[in-house]
Amino acid sequence: MAARSTLSSEHADGTSLYQRVVAGGYAYLAMGEHLVSGPRTPADFVEYCLSGEQSRRTVHNRAYTHVGVAHTADARSGDVYWTALWATPFSPQGLAEWASAVLRLTNAERTAAGLRALSPDPLLTVAAQGHSADMIARAFYSHTSPDGGEPWHRASAAGSTHRAIGENIACGQRTPAEVVDGWMNSPGHRANILKPSFTHLGVGFAGGGSAGTYWTQLFGG
Repeated sequence: MAARSTLSSEHADGTSLYQRVVAGGYAYLAMGEHLVSGPRTPADFVEYCLSGEQSRRTVHNRAYTHVGVAHTADARSGDVYWTALWATPFSPQGLAEWASAVLRLTNAERTAAGLRALSPDPLLTVAAQGHSADMIARAFYSHTSPDGGEPWHRASAAGSTHRAIGENIACGQRTPAEVVDGWMNSPGHRANILKPSFTHLGVGFAGGGSAGTYWTQLFGG
C-alpha cells in the first residue's frame, strides 16, 4: 500500500488480502481488517480504530482471538500505512457450529412461515462444503462449476438420493446471521429457504478467495 500510496485489500498482482492470508498457511472462520494510513504511533493507530462505530466493533468482537499488525512508511510522503487483521481461526468444531447456526436460522424462517423444519443431511453437507472450497480453489462464483457441474451433480456424487435439489450460494458475509439475512432479502434465495417440498439441508463454508468468505446451502427433498 505504501509503495502505491493507496489503501486497498488487493495486492498489485491482483490477489486479495484473504488469498494471501490463506496462501501464508492461516485458515480462518472469520476475519476483520483495518487498513489505515496516517497514524504515526501505535497509540494513534489504536485510537483511530476505536473512533468509528464499525471499526470499533471489529476491535471489540469477542469471536476474534488472533491478531496480526504491520506498518510501513511511504518514503515519498512519510505517511504511515497500517494493516491489522483480526481473526477467528478455523477449527472443525467451529465450522460445525457455523453450519448448525445457518441451519437453525434457516429453520426459524421456515417455522415463522408455517413450514416444517429442515433436517441436517451429512451427504448434502459434504457436497455443500466441497462447493464452497471449490469456488475458492478455482476462483469462480457460480452454481455451475468450471467443468459444468451443477448442484444436483454434486449432491449425487456425494451419495445423496434426494429427487429435488436446490442451492443457495453467497460470498463476503461475515457471520451465519448475516448470510441468512442476505438470502432472505433475495427473492430467489428466499424461495429456496421457504420451499415446502424441501426436507433436508447441507451447509458449506470456506474462508479465502477474492471475497473472503464463501457459503453454500444445498437443499434436498
